[in-house]
Amino acid sequence: MKQKNPLYVVKGQNVEQAKNFFDMLIKKLELEPVINFLQSMITMLLEQVKSYPTFVLVKNMIDQWMAQVMPILQTLSGMLQKA
Repeated sequence: MKQKNPLYVVKGQNVEQAKNFFDMLIKKLELEPVINFLQSMITMLLEQVKSYPTFVLVKNMIDQWMAQVMPILQTLSGMLQKA
């Protein structure tokens, strides 16, 4: 099914369709390499979880990252909606 109002990101001479707002934000700010790196880091950390204490440690680390990232995303979201 085709979207009624698809999102597009213009990068130089290329135009890419974005799946959702966050995908548009990532593409517009050219954060794909950073996101891929973070995904591989989180995957590596989760593979190390063998016990509950390790799980709690990894969960707390991810929670701290998210607490730092969410205000930035909210600010960028507001800026992009005004633009």
